[in-house]
This record gives sequence, C-alpha cells and structure tokens, in this order.
Amino acid sequence: MTKSSGISWLLGIGALLVAAEHPLALAQEGNEAEHENRGVRGAEPKDEKEGLPLKPERKIEFTTDEGTWISLDVSPAGTTIIFDLLGDLYSLPIEGGEAALVAGGMAFESQPRYSPDGSRIAFLSDREGAENVWIADADGSNAKRLSNDDSNLFTSPGWTSDGDNVLVSRRTENGFEIWMYHVGGGAGIQLVKVTPPPGTPGYATQGALGAIAGPGGRYVYYAKGVGKPAWMPAGSFGRGQIARRDLLTGVEELITE
Repeated sequence: MTKSSGISWLLGIGALLVAAEHPLALAQEGNEAEHENRGVRGAEPKDEKEGLPLKPERKIEFTTDEGTWISLDVSPAGTTIIFDLLGDLYSLPIEGGEAALVAGGMAFESQPRYSPDGSRIAFLSDREGAENVWIADADGSNAKRLSNDDSNLFTSPGWTSDGDNVLVSRRTENGFEIWMYHVGGGAGIQLVKVTPPPGTPGYATQGALGAIAGPGGRYVYYAKGVGKPAWMPAGSFGRGQIARRDLLTGVEELITE
C-alpha cells in the first residue's frame, strides 16, 4: 500500500528557529556512489531502486489538515517548514497553505533537517532497502546516501554549521552512538561511543541522542543516558542528562544534573 503522493496541508504555526553558529573543520576523504535524483517538487516519485523490492498493491489518497508524530524543521530564512508525515517529506510556507511533496513513494523517509544555508536537507530513508542517512537539495532532488548500513537504525540527524558534515545517532548493540558523515562521502567518524558498565542488564541506557554542534565547532552537545533505577521496568528509557564533548581533546562532561 502506497502513501498519498500529495497532501493538502493547512497549518497555522508560529515557529522559532534558533540556529547555533558552529563551524566544524573535520572532513574525510572517500569514494561516493552516484544516486538517482528523485522526489522533485510537484512530480510523481520515481520508481524505487532495486534495494527496496516492495511493490505497491493499491493507492490511497486523502486530504488532511493535521497529523501526529511529525518531525519538522524551519528553513534558516524562516520562510519554509519541512516535515515528515506517514513516511513522506513535505515542505510548506511558514504562513500556511498547501504542502508540496519533497520525497515520497514506498520508502519510509523521516526527520528532515535543513542545512545551515537552507539549500539542502538531511533525512533518514530506507529507499535502498535499509535505513540510512541521506542528503538532498531542499526540493528533494540530487539525493545521495551518506551512510552505508544494512541493518542499523538512525535518529536525530543534524548539520555542522559549515554544511560539510551530518551528525546522527546510530544504533549499535550497546545503544545509540553519535557518528558524523561528510557530505563528500567516506565511512564516517564515530564521535561518541557507548560502553555500558559490566553487568548492565539489557539496554539500560539509550545511548547518545540529538547531537548539535556548538558555537565555534569545538563542542558537540547531546542527551546521554546515565542508567536507570532498579525500580524502572525492563525496556524503559533510563535517566538522561545533557553532555558536552570536546572534539579537540575527546573529553566528555555532563553539564546538567
């Protein structure tokens, strides 16, 4: 079953975007694969690539003016909202109106974030068979995969202020760890590793989530799991604090209690 390729979306919203200045000079070399352009504004999504073998059986269309579990971002210029709904990406004027399809089809795409200059977006997509980190032009064209995982999950992508890297939390056997991927390609750099203490039951910590590069590019801030009391039921998230990691020294410190 495919999702609607177009949604008339009427939204009145007051939005405030606080953009931190955080130039980060880290870069990597690597080969990058060529990817098809897809999801151009106003056009039907192109056929999925071979990595996603699902074929649609039927198509359902509907018009709505509300949604739940939506991730959104506001363009640096403050004029446009980009958001996900039912696994598709849409853009919308900040004053409201009709949404335009940015990326849609059988793939599940989510958590879009504008680059610092607003020309590109980072997002998560399983369009090639497994969830990975992708970037594209703001209208969805020129899409390119940055990570190359075949079984892990990702969450909370974000940009460094120079627009050269994407920060994201990547699921490992110990929980979510923070990785950085250069827009030019490469294997990625692990910034935060999760190492639960010996004897920690299950996934007592959720790892490191929501990384944001701070002003000047030296620090990365994120939410870090710090365990959970014995009375918390199995499978629940533990307690979390805000941590700051110095990218020059590698030292991490908790800045909330």
